[in-house]
Amino acid sequence: MIKKQPTALSEEDVYTYHDMARIPLAQYLFSRLRSQGVHALHGVPGDFTLKALDYLPASGLKWIGNCNELNAGYAADGYARIRGLGALFTTYGVGELSAINAVAGSLAESVPVVHIVGTPQRRLQDARANVHHTLGDGRPRVFAEIHEKVTAAQANLVDESTAPEMIDRTIETALQQSRPVYIELPCDMVTKEVDAERLEEPLSINTHADAKSESQVADQLLQSIYAAKQPLIIVDSGDGVRQLRNEINAFVQASGIPTLTMPSGNGMVSHSLKNYYGVHSGPVGQIDTLPFVEEADLVLAFGPMFSDTQTLGWRVVPAEGKTVTLGKNYFSSQGQRQDISLKSLLGMLTTKVDPSRIHPADTSSLGDFRTIQPPALTGGSVNLDAPIDQTSFYLRLSAYLRPKDVVLLGNATPILGGRDLVLPDGSQIIASGQWFSIGHMLPAALGVSLAQQASPSSSRGRTILLDGDGSFQTTAQELSTVIRHKLPLTIFLINNGGYAYERQIHGMEEDYNDLAPWRYTMIPRAFGAPEKGSVADKEYPIITYQISTWRDLENLLADETFCAGRGLKFVDVRVGKYDVPEKFKIVFQRAGEQLG
Repeated sequence: MIKKQPTALSEEDVYTYHDMARIPLAQYLFSRLRSQGVHALHGVPGDFTLKALDYLPASGLKWIGNCNELNAGYAADGYARIRGLGALFTTYGVGELSAINAVAGSLAESVPVVHIVGTPQRRLQDARANVHHTLGDGRPRVFAEIHEKVTAAQANLVDESTAPEMIDRTIETALQQSRPVYIELPCDMVTKEVDAERLEEPLSINTHADAKSESQVADQLLQSIYAAKQPLIIVDSGDGVRQLRNEINAFVQASGIPTLTMPSGNGMVSHSLKNYYGVHSGPVGQIDTLPFVEEADLVLAFGPMFSDTQTLGWRVVPAEGKTVTLGKNYFSSQGQRQDISLKSLLGMLTTKVDPSRIHPADTSSLGDFRTIQPPALTGGSVNLDAPIDQTSFYLRLSAYLRPKDVVLLGNATPILGGRDLVLPDGSQIIASGQWFSIGHMLPAALGVSLAQQASPSSSRGRTILLDGDGSFQTTAQELSTVIRHKLPLTIFLINNGGYAYERQIHGMEEDYNDLAPWRYTMIPRAFGAPEKGSVADKEYPIITYQISTWRDLENLLADETFCAGRGLKFVDVRVGKYDVPEKFKIVFQRAGEQLG
């Protein structure tokens, strides 16, 4: 018999299989995921997946049935950004294509997600039968060919003698490269028995680089740092570096080199470090960091996502000739790229660096981002009955945040205003730096909250979503999954009745930028909120709020019941139809210019 896990799954839970020689292939696949810290599988059931789903309980995985496959992909992405690996299970054709947008986003932003697809029986595929969910043209694996473009590895489990090895290799690739992967599981392969004892063998999840070569790279980098008159570190969350936050922070602290983050990397560096100077947004930031970056003669860029959207159309990107780029598995400088293990390299750099040999920089122009107060709430005549505006709203939320909170920024105005949040120790931000898919962050918040519940209580913070009304309407039904699984989540919905981001770019008065006027505070009840006063309501309280003035916000943030983060808290934040963070109007202008 397989040794059963306790009801509460944790990182320490381990399966052993020495008493069972062979197990069904589906159970092997799910158990291998569980051994890598995955405790939940997202997806939508389909006829080609149903038999496999029966093996989830024996593997220790919890099924999270989502409202659609796209949302499942977003949720798995959010889950993976916290746990280091996520997974979703969809049916062939119609299901997997619904999810592919999310999978492509995971590839673009270096998130390790395993996409499992239940496919038709092998004999039907071999016969090119006109099975439902196909295109009807005799191409049974055309969808697999499509997925080759957006995944780092693929496996088609058609032979039980090779399937376990293929599963292990594919999951190893996801972990090594921090990229999504794709596994096809034909429905007639689900019950094929495979070697269970192989699960006792650990996966090879670390990249192997030559230690001597890495030491030379470390020495080369240190010599460049010592020779520089104004070295600078810029940290983002791409290229697989998200899981190396501790190692990056150790080097930043040991070196004392002035450090900035890109908007999607806010939270990658502890805000308590004296040599951390905030988010690099150039002239639209709370402090204009561009002059300092332009004057730097050496820039170490960890995991940069220098997309046009988060760099003002590349205006704030440091010059290529002085930039050294470091990803999880590579080092690149002056057009030359070398394979490394960044984790190992950072260990060497942190041990070897001599801060006394680093040229001190004049950082007076960078100021202190931690002391900047919301414009609307400073001065001698604060009007608390004035309407909330997005120029000041996000800055006010900094004081609301607590250690270990995870804040997700929706791909709308929240990703602009929220980039300058001041974060307590252990807290982090999840924001797009490359893909920017509308609707991403509500399902991702589900995945984040779920991932936090799988961690020890001492390491959990609140899951907080700042989303726009347009983004929310795209994937709103996933709020019902949050309620169904009683996940703690706080949502601030920025409600301006339309696509404010797009209005500023083009079509300020056009109806294509308008939204249906939803009654947001009524949505949780329609999505399954327990009856008020019931036992279920006490176990999982759901409270909705509607605020429109600074007084409303101050009262809300003074309410400990709200701040505790237990249950679901949904805040409908009413702002003006044309309201956007003031400084970012230049962003919209640049975006409009790119339209021609």
